[in-house]
Amino acid sequence: LAGSGLGSGSTLREVVEANPQGFVMKPQREGGGNNTYGDDIPPKLKSLPPGEEDAYILMQRILPPVHASRTLVRGEKGESFNVVSELGIFTSVFTDADGAEIVNVAAGHLLRTKPESADEGGVAAGFAVLDSPLLY
Repeated sequence: LAGSGLGSGSTLREVVEANPQGFVMKPQREGGGNNTYGDDIPPKLKSLPPGEEDAYILMQRILPPVHASRTLVRGEKGESFNVVSELGIFTSVFTDADGAEIVNVAAGHLLRTKPESADEGGVAAGFAVLDSPLLY
């Protein structure tokens, strides 16, 4: 997150403070539930000791379209509510020692769906459910 210029004369911190809803701040470690979103980012940045901001990645927030869904969780009665879905595509890439591509193929997908109001998206952490795309 070090305050590099963005070409407009503004520092990264100034851009985040002007529009915190457009960003998510993630620690550089595995596991969910540790991200900082929106209006919580500026105070989090101010609370970090000098140099500790390098332990975080700042990403532009992706806002997928909202759609209605009936979701069944843990065998309970399904409820209808607004959700967002996130599609991840897995690939396999193999190269030789010189970097020439040997294989570059799509290897599968994962669709996670979560309530519109949820920031976190981890399935194992209970924030989202695995889903399957309905193509028609």
